[in-house]
Amino acid sequence: MKIHFIFFIVVFFSISSMLGQEEKNKKTLHIVRTKNPPKIDGILNDDAWKNAEEAKDFTEFRPKMGVKDSTEIKTIVKVTYDDNAIYFGAYLHDEPSKIMQQMTTRDNFGQSDFFGVVLNPNNDAQNDTEFFVFPSGTQADALSTPSNGEDFGWNGVWESATKIVDDGWIVEIKIPYNALRFSNQAIQTWGIQFHRQFRRDRSQYTWNPIDVSKGNIGLYHGELKGIENIEPPTRLSFYPFASGLVNTYDGKTQTDLTFGLDLKYGISENFTLDLTLIPDFSQAGFDKLELNLGPFEQTYSEQRQFFTEGVDLFNKGNLFFSRRVGSAPTGDVELNAHEKITDFPSNVKVLNALKVSGRTKKGLGIGLFNAITEKTYASIRDTITGKTREQLVEPLANYNILVLDQQFNKNSSVSLINTNVTRDGAFRDANVTGLLFDISNKRNTYTILGQTRMSHINLPKDNLTGYSTFFYAGKSHGKFRYSFDHSYADTKYDINDLGFISRNNYNNFGIDLTYRSFEPTKKLNKYFVGTYVN
Repeated sequence: MKIHFIFFIVVFFSISSMLGQEEKNKKTLHIVRTKNPPKIDGILNDDAWKNAEEAKDFTEFRPKMGVKDSTEIKTIVKVTYDDNAIYFGAYLHDEPSKIMQQMTTRDNFGQSDFFGVVLNPNNDAQNDTEFFVFPSGTQADALSTPSNGEDFGWNGVWESATKIVDDGWIVEIKIPYNALRFSNQAIQTWGIQFHRQFRRDRSQYTWNPIDVSKGNIGLYHGELKGIENIEPPTRLSFYPFASGLVNTYDGKTQTDLTFGLDLKYGISENFTLDLTLIPDFSQAGFDKLELNLGPFEQTYSEQRQFFTEGVDLFNKGNLFFSRRVGSAPTGDVELNAHEKITDFPSNVKVLNALKVSGRTKKGLGIGLFNAITEKTYASIRDTITGKTREQLVEPLANYNILVLDQQFNKNSSVSLINTNVTRDGAFRDANVTGLLFDISNKRNTYTILGQTRMSHINLPKDNLTGYSTFFYAGKSHGKFRYSFDHSYADTKYDINDLGFISRNNYNNFGIDLTYRSFEPTKKLNKYFVGTYVN
């Protein structure tokens, strides 16, 4: 077994601006505890709502900015809480005939209006938990960060109910505390935002106004004050399972019975352990196969739940492609005369996998990932003698990821990520390390991005070390924007043992000039005109 050590000494120089993000424009909502929680039935007649403060006066941010909602479409939201959950009741005024609704699957927005609640218990403008409800009653939820966007692979457990009434529709929501991560403090202030969409004209409104011309949306959250004496609950769930398989081929029948366990445990108020032992992915969705006539490897989206939930930290720098774990064997088969392959497994069995992820109170995100796959053999038969033999095509393999991600200034981050694949015996090993930064000034008018990555491959007869870099600097606000970027990778750069790249060996410079319009015209909600020189 080979061990690789990569050391980095990094010096950062912070860049600040003369003016900071104005906090005075943030709306504040004061929450009152209830002794009798509301029944989640889409009817706002519970005593819990009588003393709750109203969040109202929503403002449009798309396609127009700054337009207040009218009486005909006004939105009124009330919030309360108890020892177990936080509750939301929203009255969404509208003409019932104009409400667009469509029955969809979870996390599918379709052609539908929606009401959304965005919570940020750390109030750091970067780590949001989003909950959406549609008039049909369908739910959607996601974890969201500025660097990775929305992760709809995360599925929390929460309740909601809707009801269409004569002058609009009503939403009630219950979010248990075990669906959130928050600190154990006596008095807390959370970041909060309410979001409403009218699908018929693609207009969107929020409680606290948003300026889409600059900054990430999290910077425009309001604040929820008055949360007192709530404790992070014990987060523990486990699912034992058994599966059986009967396979008949060439007159022979094989049976396979396996037992496994999925476990999720809240190590602390901010860190979670996910563990799967002898995982059963038979319930995962099937890939839509396509004929690949091109020179590049074909990729498919991840369908396995363990690899889709809570992986935002591990996706930093695009160095982790989860389909590599348990993919097709990497070895080749050597055939003698008169031999043919009778069985070549399409994938390698995952024995176990775990991930630990979370973020400290000071904004340091830590992610640990490990997976082990078993030895895999191909079956070979001599067509003359009828004898069969097996050949190892994938040894016992260990996959590891370490991520450190420090957020600061509500809109910037610096990250270090290392991925490692160690295979038993004379098979190839791989190690990749990346250093990333994403920095905006406090006014969110300018942004610089950078990535430096190194790959090291241990082969039976040789070692390959490759490098890749990326740099971007540009104006990120206003109608007229410009940027410069440079990307480079040498011929030996290779992250495909646990990541994915379609090619290396490039050295590109680019300049981008763009004009963006945020005001709708008669035919367009928004448009932009740009030129990119490479």
